[in-house]
Amino acid sequence: MNSFVLPDKTLHLLAAQVNLNGTFNHTCRSQNTNQLLTFQLQVERSPGETLLIVVMNDERHSLTVYDNDRYTHLVLADFIECSVNSHMDTAEPAVPRISAESVERGQLLDDQQLHQLHQLVRNGGALLLEVGLDAPVNLTVHRTRNRSGITAILTTSDLCALTACFTAYGNDQHSAERLLQALNHLVASATAAMRMA
Repeated sequence: MNSFVLPDKTLHLLAAQVNLNGTFNHTCRSQNTNQLLTFQLQVERSPGETLLIVVMNDERHSLTVYDNDRYTHLVLADFIECSVNSHMDTAEPAVPRISAESVERGQLLDDQQLHQLHQLVRNGGALLLEVGLDAPVNLTVHRTRNRSGITAILTTSDLCALTACFTAYGNDQHSAERLLQALNHLVASATAAMRMA
């Protein structure tokens, strides 16, 4: 399985480009091979929010961020890697851009929340989960029609806002495991970002 990552040079460019209007061309490199994947980043700024569009071949993935802060480029980098890697039929979450100590939190969800998460995977829809952050995590799940699986968007709406987006193909159990894995990753990243803030 190919896992595409953004080079450090691109991460530095993103830090500047999220503050500009325009279209920028970038590449991701596979960790396993020397395969390159090109994509285009379109940035449309307006007062209070910025629309970020990642274009790969005939696919468009968009993300809206509000009130830019110094972590916007990290959120964008995770979003790009998730979009690029789900393009390759994988739902592995992106490597966190903010290194942190392990989050000591035991089991993230209680039994009722796990049941709600499985229902969300089965039926699609949206769910707010309290997971110990300043604000609840918003999960939105869309059931794919062509194949069994889900497309999910996870967002935190606290001081250090983060977003994860991926597509997982497989049965409901596999999709629920991937969603829980992405949720754990998002909470760990948000906890690390809050510690750094």
